[in-house]
Amino acid sequence: MKALLKRYAQRIDAATLRERAMIFAAGALVLVFLVNAALLDPLRSKQKRLGAESVQHQEQLKKVQVELQRMARASGGDSDAANRKRQLALRAELDALNARIAQEQRRFTAPDKMRPVLEGMLERNKRLALLELKTLAVTPLGEARRGAGRPGLFRHGVEMTVSGAYFDLYEYLQTLEGLPTQLYWGRAELVADVYPVLTLKLTVYTVSFDQAWLIV
Repeated sequence: MKALLKRYAQRIDAATLRERAMIFAAGALVLVFLVNAALLDPLRSKQKRLGAESVQHQEQLKKVQVELQRMARASGGDSDAANRKRQLALRAELDALNARIAQEQRRFTAPDKMRPVLEGMLERNKRLALLELKTLAVTPLGEARRGAGRPGLFRHGVEMTVSGAYFDLYEYLQTLEGLPTQLYWGRAELVADVYPVLTLKLTVYTVSFDQAWLIV
């Protein structure tokens, strides 16, 4: 292996400046492919699945609320035994959905903790540089809307840009994925500007029942 690496090093040393630039550019493209294939693509799939589950629970909650309201209007306050039984079942389902959504929300990092978490992890890896960290607008998740009969579920996001070597970025993303409280990723762009340094622009978000968004 050492002999093979030595031969490759000799070939690079013997190459012209233009040839070296092409070699390093090819190496950067390989690194971008590896990061996407090994980590970002699987995580995108996971985040998409988890996001779809949260939206599905919100949709189920809305349907139950609408059905309860419809039955209340139809009965005019004087429902028969069958309707009362149906209403009790719907309220039990509503309570179960509320509890499940609240439990899911507790798994997320609190919005006001996002910056300390992200920056604290960067401080532990001095080889990475934080280029930018900006707040994104709060958006409702699924059919969550104010005035829907319960607090809505809102997504709070930040866009961060960091640069560093492949393995340092890989380690940072793995650490983010392994946090005890979750941060989800909406978008990830990896650019190879100057080999071997890569620039990663990552959209990170959490969810909360609180629409208020502390400035990051």
